[in-house]
Amino acid sequence: MKFILPKLLGVTLLAGAAVFILSLIFKLLFAGLLLAGIGTLIAKIIGKKRGRAMGYEKNSNAFLSYQQSFPKQEETMYSQIRKENLAIIPIR
Repeated sequence: MKFILPKLLGVTLLAGAAVFILSLIFKLLFAGLLLAGIGTLIAKIIGKKRGRAMGYEKNSNAFLSYQQSFPKQEETMYSQIRKENLAIIPIR
């Protein structure tokens, strides 16, 4: 009993310290994840509010009020890029 008890006590203390440290690391990582998620959500909400206030939506083509007076680019009759009928042809 005198031989086993001190070793058992030492192993128990080491295991308890390891579990304590691992749980502390897990809690810190989880708290960081929650804070990052909340920060991302707040940044997204603020970005949407700024976008609405500025009037620059992603799908809007008219960023400038005088854009209609710009000359349009001339479209060529024939495309310079040769388009081929490409397909995956199975080989048997």
